[in-house]
Amino acid sequence: MASTIPLPTEDDEQRAVVDWLEVHRICFFAVPNGGYRRHIEAAIMQGLGVRKGVPDLIIAEAPPIGGYHAAAIEMKRQRGGVVSPEQRVWLEKLRQRGWAVAVCEGADEAIAQLEAWGYGRRKGVG
Repeated sequence: MASTIPLPTEDDEQRAVVDWLEVHRICFFAVPNGGYRRHIEAAIMQGLGVRKGVPDLIIAEAPPIGGYHAAAIEMKRQRGGVVSPEQRVWLEKLRQRGWAVAVCEGADEAIAQLEAWGYGRRKGVG
């Protein structure tokens, strides 16, 4: 009986992208929207500006290629990830405002997208 290797979790995939961004000294941050919150905590967070559907990774410097203002990546697992309606709305809002946006299934896809936007080609790294 052949054993199957489990797919990395979305968290594992995002950690790999974060490592790549840090190695390349790219200014970014993660948006901690996921996970369970009790009703009261969710209400507090919403009052503080947390918005459902905001992409997972925000790259706070303009991509070297494409004339965009900044970039956002919504991370998904290599297979089986679903983009929510709220995530679609945010991606479109950012796209309309001159951002580069992508939904990436796994770290390899996210890193390839970042490289396509020209990130990682500076400072003798990459």
